[in-house]
Amino acid sequence: MKAPQPKWDHLSAEDAAALVGAARTDEERAILLFALHTGARAGEQIAIEWGDVDWTNRFVVLRRSSTRGEVGPTKSGRERRVPFTGMLEKALRQIRHLRGQLVFSNPDGSALRLGQLHERLWGASRRAGLRKIRWHDLRHSFASQLASQSVPLHRVQEWLGHSTIAMTMRYAHLAPGGGADLIRALDSPAVATTWQQEGASNRNSVENS
Repeated sequence: MKAPQPKWDHLSAEDAAALVGAARTDEERAILLFALHTGARAGEQIAIEWGDVDWTNRFVVLRRSSTRGEVGPTKSGRERRVPFTGMLEKALRQIRHLRGQLVFSNPDGSALRLGQLHERLWGASRRAGLRKIRWHDLRHSFASQLASQSVPLHRVQEWLGHSTIAMTMRYAHLAPGGGADLIRALDSPAVATTWQQEGASNRNSVENS
């Protein structure tokens, strides 16, 4: 038996901007932006290190994940590269520190916990007047906003690290027009001309019978 797909939520581009705008510090802003602009899972974000940030080529490599303090490979077992936006690059440069190799950490350099991520998310959501969502819904927001801007789903799949395109298809309905513009490809001039000719021929047959 197949288990039903879990429900998920996502923020619109406007709500995401309001969320980031409600951040109290540069570090909090970077934490929220990283999730919204890379689609990283919570464990992947907790484990990200400065050595995973390629400033020259402007992308971040997600190659490990932290689960209950234990660091291992990503969920798929493969690393992936996600280009970072200008906003995210600026936010990361503003929080560069020397307290350890982790990008996001406590003052003593130790890793953040999932609960600490949620504290920042829910605090910013409350200040922005937004509904309460899960941290993982920031990942859904990343994918949903890309799909709504007509980014090819195979590219979204690559950045999310989905093993199959079927997992990414949950965002397909958010594409503009629902595919109405694409289905018009069937309205080719050749097909329309053939139908018109056949229609005229059938009418002549009826009139002459």
